[in-house]
Amino acid sequence: MEALVVVDYLNDFAHPEGALTAGAPAQAIDAAILRAVRAFLAAERPVIFVSDAHAEDDPEFRLWPRHAVKGTWGAEVYGRTGEALKEEFRGHPHLVHLEKTKYDAFFGTDLERVLNAHEATDVYLAGINTSICVMATAQGAYFRGFRVHVLEDAVADLDAEAHRFALRHMAGIHKAALVTVDAAIRALAAGSPR
Repeated sequence: MEALVVVDYLNDFAHPEGALTAGAPAQAIDAAILRAVRAFLAAERPVIFVSDAHAEDDPEFRLWPRHAVKGTWGAEVYGRTGEALKEEFRGHPHLVHLEKTKYDAFFGTDLERVLNAHEATDVYLAGINTSICVMATAQGAYFRGFRVHVLEDAVADLDAEAHRFALRHMAGIHKAALVTVDAAIRALAAGSPR
């Protein structure tokens, strides 16, 4: 079973006024993420948004500027994807929201339990930042025995060089398949992960 995991697609990481915005590359993936979410939900596959949700005094703010504080605009899902979550997908039975405080979406969350409850074998990753939280989550998925697929047109980074390195690293080290959203949608329709 395939599952889509969307990592940190938040205002603070994507919006032009976000605290740690990845800028235009992050804004450009909104339509691709939304297409993936629609396709996975239409195929009755789990879609899990795992997002930073920090306390006001989170120790991470010694490393990074204050961002994604629980209950703030910065911690809300960005763009048309965020709007669709509030309206079109509200209450959808295959949609799950989890909060995290570390780079790896598995660390200190119920992500593994949720994936196992859905009998997921293949994890498709989208979101921000490719070289930080997406890559850490790919490693977490790989270590737990999931087949990893990175939606290369639905991930973005603060740094273009780091983005390219992270894609190569995930493919080489975590054996992640780098696929487009369109390829993932075709695989869902065919009933087999690609």
